[in-house]
Amino acid sequence: MRFFQIFLIFVITISFTLKSYAIHEIYVSTEGSDQNSGIKSAPFATFGRAVKALEKFSGKEAVTVWFNEGTYYLNETILLNSKLSGTAENPIVFSSLPGNEVFIKGSKLLKSLPWKTYKSGVYVTEIPEHLNFDQLFVNGNRKIRARYPNYDYENPLRGGNGYLQVSDGTNRRYDTWFGLKDKDIPTRDWENPSTGIVHAFQSHNWGNMQYRIKSIDKTEKKVFLGEGGWQLQRAYGIGGKENKGSWFFIDNIFEELDVAGEWFLDSEKHLLYYFPEEGVDLNTVTFEVPILKDLIQLKGSADKPVKHISISGFNFTQSKTTFMDTYEPVARGDWAIHRGGAIFMEGAENCSITDNNFEYLGGNGVFMSAYNRNNTVSSCRFVHVGESAVAFVGSPDAVRFYQTWDDREIDGGNWDDMRKNMDLEPGPKSPNYPKNCTIENSVMHDFGDYGKQVAGIYISMSHKIKASHNTIYNCPRAGICINDGTWGGHIIEFNDIWETVRETGEHGPFNSWGRERQWRGSRGTDEQFLKELAKLDAIDNVIIRNNRIANYRKSISAGNWTIDLDDGSSYFEIYNNLNLGSTIKLRDGMERKVFNNITVSAVPLGWHVWPKNSEDEIYKNIFVISGALPGKNEPTKKFIRDVGLPTETKWSEHYDNNMYWNINHPNDFDIIDGVGLKSWQEKGYDINAVSGNPLFVNPSEGNYQVQENSEALKLGFKNFPMDQFGHQMTRIIPFGGEFSEIQIVQLVVDNRVEKNAKIYYTLDGTEPTINSIEYSKPIQLKKSRIIKAQTFDSNGVAVGFVNETTFAKVEKVIYPSWLSTLLAGKYEGEVENLKKALILEVKGAVMINIADDPDLIDATGGYNFGCYIQSLNLEKSQMWTKAKLDRDWVIQQVNGNKVQNISDLKNYLKKFKGNKVTVIAVRDYKEKKFKVEF
Repeated sequence: MRFFQIFLIFVITISFTLKSYAIHEIYVSTEGSDQNSGIKSAPFATFGRAVKALEKFSGKEAVTVWFNEGTYYLNETILLNSKLSGTAENPIVFSSLPGNEVFIKGSKLLKSLPWKTYKSGVYVTEIPEHLNFDQLFVNGNRKIRARYPNYDYENPLRGGNGYLQVSDGTNRRYDTWFGLKDKDIPTRDWENPSTGIVHAFQSHNWGNMQYRIKSIDKTEKKVFLGEGGWQLQRAYGIGGKENKGSWFFIDNIFEELDVAGEWFLDSEKHLLYYFPEEGVDLNTVTFEVPILKDLIQLKGSADKPVKHISISGFNFTQSKTTFMDTYEPVARGDWAIHRGGAIFMEGAENCSITDNNFEYLGGNGVFMSAYNRNNTVSSCRFVHVGESAVAFVGSPDAVRFYQTWDDREIDGGNWDDMRKNMDLEPGPKSPNYPKNCTIENSVMHDFGDYGKQVAGIYISMSHKIKASHNTIYNCPRAGICINDGTWGGHIIEFNDIWETVRETGEHGPFNSWGRERQWRGSRGTDEQFLKELAKLDAIDNVIIRNNRIANYRKSISAGNWTIDLDDGSSYFEIYNNLNLGSTIKLRDGMERKVFNNITVSAVPLGWHVWPKNSEDEIYKNIFVISGALPGKNEPTKKFIRDVGLPTETKWSEHYDNNMYWNINHPNDFDIIDGVGLKSWQEKGYDINAVSGNPLFVNPSEGNYQVQENSEALKLGFKNFPMDQFGHQMTRIIPFGGEFSEIQIVQLVVDNRVEKNAKIYYTLDGTEPTINSIEYSKPIQLKKSRIIKAQTFDSNGVAVGFVNETTFAKVEKVIYPSWLSTLLAGKYEGEVENLKKALILEVKGAVMINIADDPDLIDATGGYNFGCYIQSLNLEKSQMWTKAKLDRDWVIQQVNGNKVQNISDLKNYLKKFKGNKVTVIAVRDYKEKKFKVEF
């Protein structure tokens, strides 16, 4: 099937040839028999039998297990433990044979089903009693379980016609009910609603949850919920009203089996119902149902690890979903995870997962749990994975002081009480965490089919993880997420990330948290951010370099920051990154060095609640403001949106040599509100900065290097490569999109093949072979095309994966505002008088309706209603200052009455005039009561 796994095996072979004179080979074939000897002429039939044969040789001889072409159904998870380990001299390799397509499936093939007509186009068949499954594959395609409302094939994302919005809800995990709008009450009676599963987004859209239904009451217009809700952290659940209500759908309801392509399993009566598409012959198609969650487990321990095993050249597919299984909250990041994956690794060393395809899985792709050392995932593809693609997650027992949001928000514990007698030793407590592991040269897209709080690459409680040359796009939340600050040392480089955060909010394509021992649960004040403890957990700097991170669309998120360093993220070096369509956010943390980056966006930089003397450094960057914020027609004027930064000290002692270019306002821009460049320099920042056009070489073709006469170079900025982002397998440049006249397309050969490699491609969506068009020069497209391309070596063996993209010809290409403004050199959109966040002075306090300002929601802790206190007039605000109600608090209640906005607050001022009232305000995950004399 692929070339590279053979090359890998060759390298492994050379490495031990001097010590071992032969490789023991075991063969597996779908036409073999487990009664055979396993030699080439008498292969085994199953994966499990080949593993059993390893027991005789593992650790003693080098072994390669070869798989002939075909589909291998696993009856049980393949377990590779320390007894089946290889060694450096005698490794174990599992591989497909060259040119052979091998599928490893966690499913069962249903044969000779006795289909009968049921009614209204639906058919029914009996199935074996022991089968209980949650997905159905027909001719290899995953079908939709009967659902309400019906699946929207044109827009399956949150907000499409396949989702509804609740009218109300408990809005707290674990939810007990949510309300239905009149128009959304099901017209059919559900005889057994308890089979149903609710898939609902959290009210703040930080992720989604699944619940089993208890019952539905159409009179009360409520759906009552049973078990579930553990699939993420934080207190917020299903709730909100009107256009802010949680989005949801319900599946596994028999009466909603009403459109072609749907199915339903009656697990009590062992009946499978299916509504076939027109023209489908049920007697000739294949039906497959997943029965396993983990397909392969490499499972040892720190004391007895499983070592030197390589898995290469397979298609892993059709595993069961995991969202109703055990999930655990992970530290004080917002996420919860299920420890499982198509390939699950725990207690593994020097193992490699190479050149594999992970597709249509119910859970995670590759999951490294607890102790892992020097493992590599490379040259793999992850698509339509139910949860995250690749995850590195240590064990809580490795963390010296472990807290979760559930401890406080769900279980009612007190974080400060937990800190008493806190362990103050630095570093990890046990070896049970991933270290020196790599994910590289891989493609992850269209994942998060079931879980929405997911990432292409997820890192938690790990040390020195390297993520390099990965291409990540089309996902509901993060491209790459570092969940916590334990223990740093990660390198995030040469990745190409776009079209992320598509269904969630307040997040970035790259996102991190650092809520460890130094972080007490609020903003970066001396009381809440204990700088002297920051290095206890973040023992090595995280490096983010040479990445392209882009937002080419209207954003759901608050800013959709390209690089989002959230609460407590400390000790980062961020350089040589190309940020397009959004910018960098730094929330409270220590010693972040941001230098030699390019940002081009209508979104200002997000500098939020830094500690005093944070030691942050911002220098030698090119900052370009261009166009209007997504969804608005108001050209951005300022470069920085500062929230809650210290006023008594400078933000940074090294903030200089940056270049600024505001295309919208080239001569009257602000750095921060009301502060132009000259005034900014008078404050002690950017003494050597300049403003003006940085002279990008060719942004229309993606080259944002600056020309030789650019002022940026005189400031110390250095050009970095623009052609090394993402995977280095067969590439199509540009990667699809719209064009109006002629589109020039280049194909780049897989860089793992040194000589005589060729690319063959097609323009009609068919699979390329050596009989397809050979690539010799750039392709000129004059009409819409689907291009598929693949590299072949000198022997005609396919290398890596087929790369596919679509080019659409349109009358006029409509670019996002930031890009169209950049290309035009001026803002050309219409300037409208848009509704802005209401800002009023109330008794000497300048207040903002926080619901109207997404940046403030993000910067203050996710609070989406109330009155944000922006500033206080010392002469007129005694009413507030006497009560010690300071700036950056969000007023949400007065005497138990909800304060939705400034209008509500003014009404309560009148109602309770002359009385002392109790005001409840929130700030950065804390709620506090204030006694205020109205």
